[in-house]
Amino acid sequence: MKKFLVALSFFTRIPINIKSEVSEDEFYSSMALLPIIGFVIGSCLYGVGYLLGDINKEISAFLLVVFYIWITGGLHMDGFMDTLDGILSNRDRERVFEIMKDSRIGAFGAIGIILLIIGYLIAFKYSTAISILIMPIIGRSCALIATSLSEYAKDTNDMGRKFVESMGRKERVFSLLFTVGIIVLFDYIYLIPFAICLIITYVLLRWFRKQLSGMTGDTVGMMIELIQVIFLFGAYLTYSIGGF
Repeated sequence: MKKFLVALSFFTRIPINIKSEVSEDEFYSSMALLPIIGFVIGSCLYGVGYLLGDINKEISAFLLVVFYIWITGGLHMDGFMDTLDGILSNRDRERVFEIMKDSRIGAFGAIGIILLIIGYLIAFKYSTAISILIMPIIGRSCALIATSLSEYAKDTNDMGRKFVESMGRKERVFSLLFTVGIIVLFDYIYLIPFAICLIITYVLLRWFRKQLSGMTGDTVGMMIELIQVIFLFGAYLTYSIGGF
């Protein structure tokens, strides 16, 4: 339970009071619970969507995006922007890391975040409540799976390294089984867009390895955000084309 609360306090803005001191091992091992944190975030989004009821779809989608950014603190969106600024700068590897570390937003990051938010607005407008609930689980599960299959890109001994190196086969299997279990519990048809997301996760991992020689905390954030939008569109197309 303590690891869950640690992860919840780090990855969300939900107020958590952890009375005892958190060790370094507890902190990094808690990150393996990312898919469960995704379920919490998804449940909150589901609840907000329910409260919004039958109001205008555009307004509802906008408020869901605002709530999502609030509850996550924009943590992964920051990584999304940093990764785009760095990799698309077309510089050498070390310079890319310097750009990713820069707190200022570059042109690629700004354009990317605008497109991402537009993607969320469109996707939330047409998505079912269940697909929105599952979305944060998919994004975090795919990112965790990719991290467990990757090396840390930088030569530094920082928090990102410890996070990447703490993810292995056990965490990968747990993430996959938990996600599949949740999908089957609600609607097995979401296994199709999940499978598509896993393929795209592999493609992104290959790209990060080619550009950076591995994963970083920022690339984890980018993968979460990108995969989530892809899942929502994939779920919508699955229902539309399949006639479910």
